[in-house]
Amino acid sequence: MLSKKIFNIIVATFILGVSSGVILTRFLVCPGEMFDARPASPPSQLAPCISCEVCFSPGGGCKSILLHWLGRANNTIHIMITSFTLDDVGDALIYARRRGVDVKVVFEKEELSEYSEYGKLKDAGVQVRVDTNPALMHNKVAIIDGLITITGSYNWSRSAEEKNNENMVILKSVEVASTYEGEFNKIWSASR
Repeated sequence: MLSKKIFNIIVATFILGVSSGVILTRFLVCPGEMFDARPASPPSQLAPCISCEVCFSPGGGCKSILLHWLGRANNTIHIMITSFTLDDVGDALIYARRRGVDVKVVFEKEELSEYSEYGKLKDAGVQVRVDTNPALMHNKVAIIDGLITITGSYNWSRSAEEKNNENMVILKSVEVASTYEGEFNKIWSASR
C-alpha cells in the first residue's frame, strides 16, 4: 500500500503536469520516503529505491516512451492489455520476438476487432491469449525483463495517444515487477 507521502507526490505530480503543461516527470522514491519512519521495520525489509517516469497524453509522447522500453527488452515482455490497436507497437513486439525475447500478450476479449493487433501478433508467432474473465480484464500492463513495469490508464490505441486524457507510469523495481508478474501468470494461465 502506498504511504501517504508517496500518494501526495503522485497526486502533486499529476496536478502539476496537467496545470503547467509538463508532460513527463521523473522522480525517485527511496527507502526513507517509502514508509513512515517507524522502528518496526528493520532496514533490510525496506524496498529499494524505485525509479519512476510519468507520462500524460494526448501530446505527451507516451507511445514513444512505450516503444523505447519495448525496444530495450532483453529477455521477457509480458503484457496484459485491454485495447491494443497501435500498429507500430505491434511491430515492436514482433521485432522483439525475432530478437529472441519471450513475448506473451493477454488481450481483453471485448476489445478484439479488425483493428486489434491480436491477429497480426499471432500470425507472427507471438504467444497471445484471450482473457476468460466473464467481466473485463481492464489491465494495461507490460512487464519487461522482470525489472520495468509500465502501467496506467493508457490503452495502446490511437485514441489514447491522440485524444484521451491518459497516463502512463514506468516503474523500475524488481519487487514491483515481480508482483505484476505474479498477476500476469495468474491471468495467462486462466486465458485461452
